[in-house]
Amino acid sequence: MNESNYFEGVASFRLLAKKEVGQNFLVDASFAKRIVDALEAKEGERVLEIGCGAGSLSFFLAQGPAKTDTIDIDEAMITKVKTDFADSEYLNPFIGNAMKFDYAPYDKIIGNLPYYITSGIIEQVLLKADKASRCVFMVQKEAAERLLSKPGTKDYSPLSIYISVVSKARKLFNVPRNAFAPAPHVDSTVIELEFNERHGDKAVKMYRFALAMFLQRRKTILNNLKNYLHSAEKAAEILEKMGIPPTYRAEQILPEQYWQFIESGLLDR
Repeated sequence: MNESNYFEGVASFRLLAKKEVGQNFLVDASFAKRIVDALEAKEGERVLEIGCGAGSLSFFLAQGPAKTDTIDIDEAMITKVKTDFADSEYLNPFIGNAMKFDYAPYDKIIGNLPYYITSGIIEQVLLKADKASRCVFMVQKEAAERLLSKPGTKDYSPLSIYISVVSKARKLFNVPRNAFAPAPHVDSTVIELEFNERHGDKAVKMYRFALAMFLQRRKTILNNLKNYLHSAEKAAEILEKMGIPPTYRAEQILPEQYWQFIESGLLDR
């Protein structure tokens, strides 16, 4: 299949893009190839593509070497991709809702994520994709900044803490808005999550603990921990043992300190 002709065909789908599901089709083949190459999929691995859209990433995934399931909530897009790659032994397209999906079987995950559910999808992947070693996602630039945010910033959140603890996360490159049809209002960023050994039950527990600490973000860590433990005395004792000032707020606590809350077992006593 000719690459240039295929991506001209993708561009022709701009009029069918559905705003309600965040469809912006990547029409620059060079960026699509860079994204797929970043996944470093290998023969024998099982890959998932989230949101195939008109098939921009699917075009390169369909060339192998890994077997790829590609899902989309839009039946019309799945029909297109099924037709386009009917002869591919590597691509298996089917209708699927990324917010209600079983991520457990997959070794690597890739996708151009819709803005309005970017955080929700990544949370689902982090919680459920226990086997995954790497994810490559294209998200809107502002979403990438939030997901990779550092302590002490306004964007720092339980999700960015979770990402930091369970993976080596980094920005790979930006994708300009004119690489899409229809063009979105902002540029996009491709990020990589390379999971480490901390991806497991303790990390999930840490994430839920961080959510509790951010529940009332403007309160001190002492107040939030007191509410969590139902004991002011125990909260003060734990913070002293960990060397965390009681006047700190949730956004001032480092990811490794959130991890230490769980790893130390202090919250269980």
